[in-house]
Amino acid sequence: MKLRVLAFSITLLASIAARAEDVRPPVSKHDVTLDMRSYYGGERASAYIIMVLGALSVGGGVALVTRDSDFARGFGWPLIGLGALEALGAIFYAFQCGAEIRHYQEAIDRDGVAFKHEELEHMHGTSSRFVFYRLTELGLVLGGAGVAIFGFASDQDVWKGIGLGVASIALPFLVIDSINNARATRYQEHVRDFDPAIASTRPSLPPLAGSPLFLSYGGRF
Repeated sequence: MKLRVLAFSITLLASIAARAEDVRPPVSKHDVTLDMRSYYGGERASAYIIMVLGALSVGGGVALVTRDSDFARGFGWPLIGLGALEALGAIFYAFQCGAEIRHYQEAIDRDGVAFKHEELEHMHGTSSRFVFYRLTELGLVLGGAGVAIFGFASDQDVWKGIGLGVASIALPFLVIDSINNARATRYQEHVRDFDPAIASTRPSLPPLAGSPLFLSYGGRF
């Protein structure tokens, strides 16, 4: 009898805790603006990091392919190809994030209801793309590892290098995109909780910085 009462009490407390987590306070215009700037600022900072990693990969790859070693050349070519693609994509995305900050700031100031609808639709697409990105990167990591295993099993230095090169450049991007996906999920929840009818009593935010080095409010990354 006591065990059944204890089990019922635990179940009841767990249910109450779950419901408390589901009921989140509404987000004001001031707070959603901070969230928006923080999210896209963090995305732009992430793009800069990927751009640097891509450039370093290209530089390292160029140094490796000039060496008189099958392993080094096999390792270098994936670094050049994938690193260049990531660096170019990151440059484009960094500029895109700046434009999105300005666009959504204007949308929040103009019409909070329209902003919420547009941004939720946009973030749904973003979350869907992150699934594709991460699956592709995971496939490259596993595929590269498989090629490397084949190279070691057959004692072919070229395949060892190619496999390790592909896996080594895909893994950091998989980690970065996993972090960005988690940030996107949190931001999407905040936008979903945004209530345009809440009047903010906080002071107005300063104007957006014009410098491309502006990163984010709130320190999220």
